[in-house]
This record gives sequence, C-alpha cells and structure tokens, in this order.
Amino acid sequence: MTYQLNPETKAFSYTREELFECITKIVAHPHTAITKHDQSRALAIMLVFEDYFSNFTESDNNGSHYVYERDELDFQDFVRFKLGLEYYHYVGADEVLK
Repeated sequence: MTYQLNPETKAFSYTREELFECITKIVAHPHTAITKHDQSRALAIMLVFEDYFSNFTESDNNGSHYVYERDELDFQDFVRFKLGLEYYHYVGADEVLK
C-alpha cells in the first residue's frame, strides 16, 4: 500500500482496515518495522477522526446518514495552507513525509 491517496477515488473507497494500515505506516515513518505502539497511535487517530466527523454527520430520518461537503472537512486544503502550497496543488502523504 502506498501513502499517496488517489484524488479521483470515490468517497468511502478505503475500507477501515486500509485506512488503519495507511495511518499506521504514516505514524511509523520513517521506521520500516511497525510496532504495537505505532498501531495504538494509529487506532487513537482513527478514534479522533470518528469524533471529529460525528460533528458533521447528518441524519435524513430514514436511518441513513450523510456528511455535506464543507471547508471543515477539506483536509487536503488545510494541509496545502499549512505547507504554503497553491490552492489546486495536489498534495499526498508522500510529499508531506519528505
């Protein structure tokens, strides 16, 4: 699995296991061996994401839930801002970890 996320993928294309593996590799970077501590930190990050996203999850009263596209959920834009990159510059995890 690569660190770079595909900007053309559809929403929810990553499974939770793939997301966990990606976060774990990022947490462990630049180490090659992933430790139990790295996995624990990756799990904690996933729980923080769940808590954050729950603030933006809406219900349609039919048992379905959805998240509107909004600035607070545009993490790539936030990363570009923090790195001083242009608005439309694609940035992946590999670039951030250099």
